[in-house]
Amino acid sequence: MAEEVIKNLVVRVVNSLVDLAMKEVNYIRKCPENVAKLKDELHNLKDMREKLQQQIEIAIGKGDNLIIGVEEWVKKADSEISKAEEFLIEEANAKKTCFKIGLCGNWGTLYHYGKKATKNVPPLLDHQVRGRDYVSRVSLDTPAPGPLQVYQNKNLDDIVTQNSALGDIITAIEDESKQIIGIYGIGGVGKTTLAMEVSARVKHLFAAVAFTTVSQTLSVEKIQKDIGDATKRIMKGEKILIILDDVWEMVDLEKLCIPCGINHLNCKILLTSRSEYVCEKMNAHKISVNALPKEEAWILFKRVVGVRVETDAKLKRVAMKVAEECGGLPLFLIAVGNVLKHKSIEDWEKALTRLQEHAPTRVDPEIGKAFTRLKLSYDFLDNEARLCFLLCSMFPEDEQILLEDLVLYAVGLAKFHGLKSMEDARQRVEDAVKILTSSGLLLDLDDKRYTKMHDVVRDVALLIASEGDDKNNILVEAGKGLTEWLPRKTELESYTGISLMKNKISKLPMYVLHLPHLDIFLIQQNDELPKFSDELIRGMKEVKVLDMACCGSPPLPPSLKLLTKLRVLNLKGNKSLHDISILVEMKDLEVLIINETGIEEIPQEIGQLVNLRRLEAIKCTKLYHVAPGVISNLWRLEELCIGFMYLRGGIHDCIVEVMSLSNLTFVALLVPDFRVIPEGFNFGKLGGFFIYIGTDYPLFSEANLFSERHLVINADHVEIPFLRWIKKVIKLSPRTCLKNIKNLNNILPQLYHEGLNDLENMTLSSCHNVSCLVDARDWDQLHTFHSSIHLGEEKIKENLFWKLKHLDLSCLFSLEVLWNCPDQYITLSNLVTLEIHWCDKLVKVFSVNVAQGLVNLQSLSIRSSDSLKEVIWDGDEETDKGETEYIVFRSLARIFFGYMDRLESFYSGYTTIKYPSLVDVVIEGCSGMKMWGPGIHETPKLKFVGNVPLDGPAVTINGPVAKLYQAERIRKVMKLHELSFELV
Repeated sequence: MAEEVIKNLVVRVVNSLVDLAMKEVNYIRKCPENVAKLKDELHNLKDMREKLQQQIEIAIGKGDNLIIGVEEWVKKADSEISKAEEFLIEEANAKKTCFKIGLCGNWGTLYHYGKKATKNVPPLLDHQVRGRDYVSRVSLDTPAPGPLQVYQNKNLDDIVTQNSALGDIITAIEDESKQIIGIYGIGGVGKTTLAMEVSARVKHLFAAVAFTTVSQTLSVEKIQKDIGDATKRIMKGEKILIILDDVWEMVDLEKLCIPCGINHLNCKILLTSRSEYVCEKMNAHKISVNALPKEEAWILFKRVVGVRVETDAKLKRVAMKVAEECGGLPLFLIAVGNVLKHKSIEDWEKALTRLQEHAPTRVDPEIGKAFTRLKLSYDFLDNEARLCFLLCSMFPEDEQILLEDLVLYAVGLAKFHGLKSMEDARQRVEDAVKILTSSGLLLDLDDKRYTKMHDVVRDVALLIASEGDDKNNILVEAGKGLTEWLPRKTELESYTGISLMKNKISKLPMYVLHLPHLDIFLIQQNDELPKFSDELIRGMKEVKVLDMACCGSPPLPPSLKLLTKLRVLNLKGNKSLHDISILVEMKDLEVLIINETGIEEIPQEIGQLVNLRRLEAIKCTKLYHVAPGVISNLWRLEELCIGFMYLRGGIHDCIVEVMSLSNLTFVALLVPDFRVIPEGFNFGKLGGFFIYIGTDYPLFSEANLFSERHLVINADHVEIPFLRWIKKVIKLSPRTCLKNIKNLNNILPQLYHEGLNDLENMTLSSCHNVSCLVDARDWDQLHTFHSSIHLGEEKIKENLFWKLKHLDLSCLFSLEVLWNCPDQYITLSNLVTLEIHWCDKLVKVFSVNVAQGLVNLQSLSIRSSDSLKEVIWDGDEETDKGETEYIVFRSLARIFFGYMDRLESFYSGYTTIKYPSLVDVVIEGCSGMKMWGPGIHETPKLKFVGNVPLDGPAVTINGPVAKLYQAERIRKVMKLHELSFELV
């Protein structure tokens, strides 16, 4: 037995010695090969370094911030390149002196350079691997700023009136005895601008500044949403400034849930109002803002117009009079100056004449002045911008206006000359809104799908509309809380437009109103309307746009068929609408919206509406039949949104008809099954599409939908072989959502062949059998799905999820891990947002190796995943936590963890994690979280950390730097004595 053991030991030793000897011999034998490989990897590293350097120079030229680490990578690359080049020069010189052609003259030299070449290759390869994260991106995206963040400080040094008021406001804010400060003055005098300027100059005195617009129609919900976080922080003892802009009447601060009074002196309130009386009623320290005197108005006007008014003597004389006519109101000085700054001297003289005309006598004198002055800006607009301006005035005050609504109304009014298409109308509306925004007549919002009108500008717009200029005489009673609307029979004869939207109207005229010139009638969102009278309809035979969306379900009167001039008709939400054959006489109809109605059939008669550009019939749960030939007859259709969920047959034939529409640019197609869609449907020719496959209706929004591409699969079972033919659709759609699929166990490799690895935006919801996204434990199986994947010594060309930017996982009750495969095959370097909600069995999210590659992750939200203990884990059990390299989340700005009792930490390893972009962390209902992590966590931009104590409400910790482990007072409040964030 002993002899056998000794024999085995000898064999092992001999084998080891042989292996070692062969390794040393190979240094000599493969010296040329090793040197050649070094040259190749040197070339690859130099190529990567050049590409990155070009991107860095472009980013610097744009003023972008470079991602942390990229400059260090370039420096290290230069060093590695230099070392390799020095070695190759040395090796080349040695070859000249020590080798003859075809013979080796010096075995020692071969051994030396063969071994050194071999050892110099790995650093080059390793540095290339480290550089891959930077190849796609070397700079950071700038987070979307808030209203106070985008405000640019104004130069008020020589505007004494406003500078003086500014000083008084700041002094009052700094005075601890004054809690509420009120700025009052007439509309357009610059109250809001001063409030924003104050916030910029005193923000260092407060933990946070919150801004909300109150407006004439008080919305408690909106205000609470705007300032909700600030009010919570007041309750925690932090010093907060709240700005209430445009207060029309006394508001109850308690009703708005604003902590105020002797017990909350850490709350300072700055309000703006047109009324001194309002400031008095709210016990505010009053500061008046007056119009600018002549000299200061001229200074501001010159800044807007430019040096031209100083160098042209004739223009200067006229311009000074124009500025004087603006009444010292900054809003109008800026608006008029922007309109005229590029105009001829003749236009200036005409403008001066108009400004010198008397204002309407039947309005408030101050509003009358505003009318005359701001109307000038309107007069210089082109017709399309004028139309959009007046349409915006028909919406309620302080309303965010969906541009798509303006598109529909503009198409219906037929005032866009030479309109080519719906997309043409959309572009013209966008252009008009840009003009109005640049002129100060509309407000610029972060969400470009919407616009908004300043309340002062809206007042003037309504005056313009009510004056009947250019045959535009509009009555606007929108958003006023009306319960009835009963005008006299003849008092509206001259009106071209009426807006009653967003009221609570339950009574309409049961008599005929004489409305011979009415073009547009907007009564949407009056959900208490029991009846739409026959008499009212009879009086508006010339109407072109009728919007009755979301008005409850009043029966449509028979007289509706008399509206033969209609171009846009919106009946959305009317469940009592069953038969639409009554619309057959509306031959001019271009837009018909019958979403969420009770229609049972799209009858043969609708095929006669050959001028239709857009048809919407979504969420019509009783729609069982579409007459053959109807869709194909509508040959002018450009945009079709239709649900075939409940058709009793003929879905395939209907879609074939859809395919025949040569002018179609967008389709929202809702079908119960894949098989009803013909394989020849070319979705690629469309500008946008929304394809929904399933039986339940999805959320469907028209906002900015027509240029996007979505695919939603909501089905119990997916037949994978059949799904392959829509691979092109998946590739065309960067947004794909999979819901309620029972026979789905994983995404990859199960659906790898279907193109899901190319997705940029993926939502996976309520697929209860999914245990992981990637189940690649059997790599041979994966090999059969994609020929580019090989194991062993070969490489994978495309790592999994390499294109993914947005990942949303919810209600996956069997999900245990995100992937079952080696980390090296997962690349999430392009991931921007990750949301994980209600994944009860998930125990871990990122391994350290994958976390190091999350260079673009900006937002991380994990909620109600009861089994999760830590977000980052060490990978396999053999990994030594102490040896983990530091991690940098370069772009991560927001973290939210909610309602996970078992969550113990973000990462339990002893390492350094850097968060250079992190702004806020919110932790709610995570009672088991005793520490963020034992290592060092660097957060130079952190503004607050929110947490819920074991037996209390949410707590927010403020400051540009939060060191919770030193904040004993905060610990006592939170009652989490062991919580250690160690954020520095």
